[in-house]
Amino acid sequence: MALDQVAVAIWLEFSRGELPGRFALSRKFFFAPVLPYLRLKLRYGLMANNSKNSTANAPQRGEFIATVVAQQPFGTEYRYLLLELIGRGGGVFAGAKAGQFVQLACRSLEEVRSSGPLLRRPLSIAGISDKGQAIRLEIIYQVRGPGTKWLAQCSAGDTINLLGPLGNGFTIPKDSQKPAILIGGGVGLPPMFFLADQLAKLQFKKVTAFAGGRTKNHFEGIVDSSISPSKQPLRSRSILEQFKRSNTGCVIATDDGSLGFHGNVVGALDNFLESQSGWDQAQLYACGPEGMLKAIAQLAQRRNMDCQVCMEAYMACGIGICQSCVVAVRDRRSAASSKSVDDKKQYKLVCTNGPVFDAKTIIWEQTNNHQ
Repeated sequence: MALDQVAVAIWLEFSRGELPGRFALSRKFFFAPVLPYLRLKLRYGLMANNSKNSTANAPQRGEFIATVVAQQPFGTEYRYLLLELIGRGGGVFAGAKAGQFVQLACRSLEEVRSSGPLLRRPLSIAGISDKGQAIRLEIIYQVRGPGTKWLAQCSAGDTINLLGPLGNGFTIPKDSQKPAILIGGGVGLPPMFFLADQLAKLQFKKVTAFAGGRTKNHFEGIVDSSISPSKQPLRSRSILEQFKRSNTGCVIATDDGSLGFHGNVVGALDNFLESQSGWDQAQLYACGPEGMLKAIAQLAQRRNMDCQVCMEAYMACGIGICQSCVVAVRDRRSAASSKSVDDKKQYKLVCTNGPVFDAKTIIWEQTNNHQ
C-alpha cells in the first residue's frame, strides 16, 4: 500500500508542477519504475472484484471500452455525454446504482496503454438506459482542465476507456410509500436525475426534486420554456427535461432570483417544508458543493429527517489505492450522541466507502478540503 501511495503522490506533484527544480526530470523517466506496478495494481484490484472467488453480493465493476453516441451542451456551463457499452460492460452497468460514478481516461486508447498521463476523471452517472444489446450511459460534466477539454472534443464513434461502476450508491427504502426529496446543486444534479429514474421504476409516487444554480444561465436549454418557475416558485412542476422522463416535479432556485426561487436551494427546501404538508418524514438525498451538503445535513438534523449525501472529492485512482479522498466520520452509534467529535472519529474513503454517506455520520467541521 505504501508504494501505491508514493507512486500516486509523485504523479500528483508532477501534474501540478510542484516538485522542486532538482527533481525536474522527465515525467516518463522519473515515474517509469513505479507506473507499471501501479497500473497492474489498478487492474488487478478491478479484476479481483469480478473473480469467481468474490462474494455474490460484491458490487461488480471493471475496465471497459465505451463508444460515444452523442455529445452536446447542457445549459451554458456543462456538457452532456452519451456512451454505449456492449457485452460484459453492458451487463455490469445494468446493475449500477444512482450515486455511483465512473473514472474516465481522458486520452486516446493508445495513450491509455502507454506511459501517458495516469490520472482519470471521476464523473457521476446521470442515467442508464437499456437498448437491448447495449447499455447507454449518461454523463454530465463541466470543462475545467486539460482532461475534460479533451473529453469535450470527443464525437460520435470515438471510444473512451473507463472504470466502473465505482463506489456505493444511494440506499432506497423498501417502502415505496415513503416520500423522497432529491436535492442537487450545480454539478451535483446528475446523480439526482439517475435516482429519480430508479425511484420511478420502483413505483415511488411521492417524489420531488430541488435544483440549484447561480443564475438562470445554469438551466438554459434544459428547462421547459412553456412553464414559468418564477410564478409560485415553490410549486413542484415537471420542468427540467431530465426529470420529465421519470415524471418527477422540480423546484428551481437561483442565487440571483433570475429563475424560480430567489435564494439558494437549501433556503428553497426549508421554505417548501414550512409551507407544504406531508413531506416532513421524507427521505432526503443530496449532492452538490460541500457547503450546500453541510447546510442540508443541518436542516435534516433540525427537522429530524433522514438524509443521505453524495460527497465530491479529489481522487486519483477511484478504487481505494491512493487514499487521497478521505473524509472524517463518526460511527452510526455515536453520530447522535453527545460525545466529542474525536471520541468515535474514523476516516473513510469517498471512492470506496462512499461517495454516499449518512449525513449524520459526517464530521462537517473537518471536510473543507474536498473541492
